Amino acid sequence: DQVISFAEETKNTESIHALSLTDNAGGNPALSADVLAAEIQALGIDVIAHFTCKDMNRNYIESRAYALRRSGVQNLLVLTGDYPVSGYLGTAKPVFDVDSVSALHYLSAMNKGLEMAAGKKTAVIDPPEFYLGACVSPFKWTEGPCKMQYLKMEKKIQAGAHYFITQLGYDARKYIELIRFARDYLKIRLPIIGSVYLLTRGAARLMNAGEIPGSYVTVSFMKKVAEEAEAPDKGRGARIDRAAKQVALLKGLGYSGAHIEGLNLNIADVENILSKAEEYGADWETFIGEFDCVPSKPFYLFSNERNDGEPAFTRTRRKVVLSPVFWLTRMLHFTIFEPGTLGCKFMTWFTRVIENRKVPYAVFGWMERVAKKLLFDCRQCDDCALFELFYLCPESKCPKGMREGPCGGSRVDGSCEVHEENRCVWDLIYTRAKNRRQCDTLRFIIAPRDWSLYQTNSWVNYFQKHDHSSRELDVGAPGAKSVCDA
Repeated sequence: DQVISFAEETKNTESIHALSLTDNAGGNPALSADVLAAEIQALGIDVIAHFTCKDMNRNYIESRAYALRRSGVQNLLVLTGDYPVSGYLGTAKPVFDVDSVSALHYLSAMNKGLEMAAGKKTAVIDPPEFYLGACVSPFKWTEGPCKMQYLKMEKKIQAGAHYFITQLGYDARKYIELIRFARDYLKIRLPIIGSVYLLTRGAARLMNAGEIPGSYVTVSFMKKVAEEAEAPDKGRGARIDRAAKQVALLKGLGYSGAHIEGLNLNIADVENILSKAEEYGADWETFIGEFDCVPSKPFYLFSNERNDGEPAFTRTRRKVVLSPVFWLTRMLHFTIFEPGTLGCKFMTWFTRVIENRKVPYAVFGWMERVAKKLLFDCRQCDDCALFELFYLCPESKCPKGMREGPCGGSRVDGSCEVHEENRCVWDLIYTRAKNRRQCDTLRFIIAPRDWSLYQTNSWVNYFQKHDHSSRELDVGAPGAKSVCDA
């Protein structure tokens, strides 16, 4: 009721163009964004419904998408989603059948009109004409997570994203970095909206502790917010002023809008923020120094903060990869898995011979399972992407099973959102790709795993072209330029 009441108040404001509705944010259950979106849209107010993958398999993605369109909702923000942290009688099982890149591709295919069997004929379902948003997090301060976020942004553009909204952060140089990467380097003109969060003392404490996925504030910034909270207004004035400066900064940098967020936010606060931002206007550059909430030794994509020419990438040395499994598996790949080699031709013949022979197939499958369990902690998805991801398994090493790139929830040091004692597997993948000067191979979108192959034999599936590697996706080609060129 409070949400609907808030929505009704926005009808009389010209400055608010849409309401953004989260989808079980933080991994907790909440009232469906779909229901609220339909009710709010019926009031004549535009909405952006968050559309996350954590609770849906691909079939339900299609079903839910058509239901949203039926109710009149067309603007979606497509996200992978936060890992579940609660649930009835225990923590809920995460789904993550696909991630945000694959979901964007799926919804883009729906926009073109999906084909379906109708008796002996083929029918095309009416395109829902979704306007598809995606998230990007420039607020990563180690090299691997930073570059992989930008690489995933490129993939989302390929997959059909129409606009972007940033993750939360308080580092002006990262805002500059993102807009320069998009506008000056990739030369794209998709709308980019910057997130502005009214930071309370409690939220700052949680972000500093890494309890809010992908969001971070330093100890000094947290203390500053705590001091502001001691004022008679409990820091509200300072929060609104900071948000107004942030909006002015975003506008000055060329962002397309501001995505304003905060607990207990009301219409008066939003209008106050936007009014103050207009007053600050041309002075936006003077606020850059106030947004310097960064960890020690931060990594930035560009070595030059601002200039009139093309951005210059920060150059770093390649790291040594010490893993003997990596080098041995790489040798094996070029011996028998590389198309055209004698080894590949032999394996194609051999797997064709044993595929329909029960005992040889079972023995060969047992050998594969033992070897891959010992070397890669294999989970027997048997639609294997190891060779595409430099012999690191996203099924066993990523709680979300991310095949296309990292989620936005990694911590300030590049560790995993869910298991903070582990490095994000995509940080490791990047290190190996850079070591081999093959980061460009990470630019291609990998088809989602085929669950019909579960617990079969990935080698047979690969050589007999049953797995994802034999399928071509209808996606746009990678752009002429990429973060991989760094």
